[in-house]
Amino acid sequence: MQTSLIVYLFILLPVTGVCLNCERCSSSNSDSCIGTPYTCPLSEDACLIFTSENIVGNDRWFSTFKGCTKKKFCPPTPMGFTFPNQRKRRAAKCCHKDLCNAGSVTLPRLGARPNGLQCPGCFSQNPRCRPTETLNCHGWERKCVYYDVSVQQGDEIYTYAKRGCGTKHACVSGPRTLGIPGLYVEIWKNAMCTPAVKYMH
Repeated sequence: MQTSLIVYLFILLPVTGVCLNCERCSSSNSDSCIGTPYTCPLSEDACLIFTSENIVGNDRWFSTFKGCTKKKFCPPTPMGFTFPNQRKRRAAKCCHKDLCNAGSVTLPRLGARPNGLQCPGCFSQNPRCRPTETLNCHGWERKCVYYDVSVQQGDEIYTYAKRGCGTKHACVSGPRTLGIPGLYVEIWKNAMCTPAVKYMH
């Protein structure tokens, strides 16, 4: 019996501590990218593909990141936003098998028409981000969101705060970290979410 137990534990040993392999790449002008296999640290237990589209006026650009992450850093998805002078949408896929983050994700549709709901809007380097305007929400944006954010991309760090309209998965309360360590990480130092209010004529 003791011998059988020792053999059983020996069989399990190679499995313990096996690192995940994920595709790793980034693109600042495409909704996809193709990378090479990357062996994850033991502390990172998921593969992630994370794509966003930003629209400011007539300008539109995409960014995509693929790599290893921690399961707790996986973003809720999909998300859509309206901020002052900006529309934004995001999609992500988090998975737990080798190279499962190949390919691309489908971004959610951005509502083209106002839905009758409104939220305060602002964009500021001050965490308080006092509202400067009232925004019309679009499509499935039924929440008012506030984020105090620090973004780490490569060696660069950006901080800002913003308020606007968001969809269900954009509605997060409290601190949150999402993204891919060493490549692109968003730290939501503070986040709040409230129901959007109906537009009063």
